[in-house]
Amino acid sequence: MLLIDIFYISLSILLLPFLAKYIFKSEYIKLLKHRFVPDIKYSKKKRIWIHAVSVGEIKSIKTLIEQLTNTYNNRIALSVTTPAGYEFAKREYKNIKVINAPFDFSFVIKKFIEKINPRILILNELEIWPNWISITHKNKIPILLINARISDTAFSRYRKYIFLFKKFLNMIDFFLVQSEFSRKRFSQLGIPDYKIKICGNIKADEAFSASKELPSHQEIYNFLKIKPPQRKVITLASSHLSDEKILIPIINKIKKDFSLIIVPRHLTRIHKIEKELKNNHIKYQLWSKFKEIDINNNVLIFDKIGYLFKILHITHIVLMGGTFDKKIGGHNLYEPAVLGKLIIGGPFYNNFPDVGNELFEDSIYLLINNSEELLKTVINIKKGGFCNINKKKAIKSILNRKGSTKCISKHIQNLIKS
Repeated sequence: MLLIDIFYISLSILLLPFLAKYIFKSEYIKLLKHRFVPDIKYSKKKRIWIHAVSVGEIKSIKTLIEQLTNTYNNRIALSVTTPAGYEFAKREYKNIKVINAPFDFSFVIKKFIEKINPRILILNELEIWPNWISITHKNKIPILLINARISDTAFSRYRKYIFLFKKFLNMIDFFLVQSEFSRKRFSQLGIPDYKIKICGNIKADEAFSASKELPSHQEIYNFLKIKPPQRKVITLASSHLSDEKILIPIINKIKKDFSLIIVPRHLTRIHKIEKELKNNHIKYQLWSKFKEIDINNNVLIFDKIGYLFKILHITHIVLMGGTFDKKIGGHNLYEPAVLGKLIIGGPFYNNFPDVGNELFEDSIYLLINNSEELLKTVINIKKGGFCNINKKKAIKSILNRKGSTKCISKHIQNLIKS
């Protein structure tokens, strides 16, 4: 632990010149403080400690959090890494304690464990921090990795440095993985088979639950400050630069036939999107800056976290963000699929390989590689192509993957009782 702390301190000193412009801002000072000292009161009653990195991961465990909140009388602590995720979690979960995730220094982790007093630590997807894992394990607190998967990049890194990671991976009690593919990868990293269980992707459960609680189209129009669109709506969902480079060059060629909404993955990139639209002479309106949005004549840039699923409800065609960059690997395909939407995307949906392949084979996911192919596909849709998308098949692909929350809950109960 001491060696790990020395490594972190040395790294922090090296990075200080790059971080200087941030750490002296008041919002970052507060964030830093709460990542060193937990913003939570000590409780004699043990808590369930859940960790999720950002908005997407936090949304995916909503049903699980609600179940645990009911069972354990609000004794839940949710730690979150990103500032956007923290603000979203504070708004979404009023009955639990939301805190900033700790820095992985041994003295920090000890403070967090002392104050939270966890009965179990639940990590979402793949978060392996040496001090966090080892000190939790040393305190005989069960550790459960849920919705686990390993991207191609992470798998290569873990295999290359397995001599460093294996010790900490083996301190985790159970790995509840998304698929057989994920099971094999963890097995190849030396995790014993008895520790690995396929539970599916919890995002399938959450997408189905959320689809049952959607507001009406008119309520969504009112929130977006638009009138019912005269044309079909194309939404670029969770966009990155690589996705915007595909869509923006053709907007002026399709805007007479389609209304367009861009929902960026990171709000800090808004000014870059605006600049690119201006450079391409495209009219747009930023949602937060106007009382009324004319979506029939302007591209709507939606600059608020946590409302994308509702926007997809009024969308006809979803251009899925992150699918044009292998390092990103695509974003949540379960949400547009459970709504029976036609999805257009790039070749990289490796974050959702099983459902992505099924949607592709059923012609629900239309694969393109560049702006020219996107334009041809959209023109084809305008002429009536792909109108007979099998919505039942899209929804069934999600229903067939339900059950992860129940599987995870069962393992939580078993670990708590043991």
